[in-house]
Amino acid sequence: MKEIDEKTQQALLLFNRRAEAAEKEVEAANRLKKAEKTKDEAVAALQKAKDGGSDPEVIAEAESSWRNALDTWQKLRDGEYVEETPEETP
Repeated sequence: MKEIDEKTQQALLLFNRRAEAAEKEVEAANRLKKAEKTKDEAVAALQKAKDGGSDPEVIAEAESSWRNALDTWQKLRDGEYVEETPEETP
């Protein structure tokens, strides 16, 4: 096996760090995009519940979902890491 000189090794380390940072940025952008979609869907569900004259219980549940989605989106937008929760299946 051929030995790598120190400058090449340092360049490879720098490249790997930058590649890892770029990958993390892409992952963060994808999480933010997903959170924004979830937030928008929650807003639509809340509006539909309100406009449809649903029971107060249904409206409260939709509002709670919207508030949670909004909170998650804001945290991700501000750069905080938020654990992904498994999506509930009805």
